[in-house]
Amino acid sequence: MSRILIVDDTPLMRDALHDVLGMAGHEVVMAENGARALERIDEGETFDLIITDIIMPEMDGIQTIIEVRSRLPKTRIIAISGGSARLDKGRGLDTAERLGAVAVLEKPFEVDALLDAVNAALEMA
Repeated sequence: MSRILIVDDTPLMRDALHDVLGMAGHEVVMAENGARALERIDEGETFDLIITDIIMPEMDGIQTIIEVRSRLPKTRIIAISGGSARLDKGRGLDTAERLGAVAVLEKPFEVDALLDAVNAALEMA
């Protein structure tokens, strides 16, 4: 069983991802923003995979990826985004890939696409 951290400011999205990944057999932990995700990491929690939204208050997904990479360079990250009025979702996801995200998904995405990305990320050595 893999331990996955979901970082998303939208409770409905966190809950949906929790349910899908939990039913797939993963242990799922949630954080409402990047700052809380980093607190969990700094407290010593470990994760096989982190799935982070890009657009969030307090600490966005781009900064979260940068900070996770500085602390845990080998941690696999999947970035998700629906964009916003200020940021095109494609541009944010492109930046996430350049920063080392192993996969990116545009919201809304299909459950199968999520599970495929998660399985591929977890199979990486």
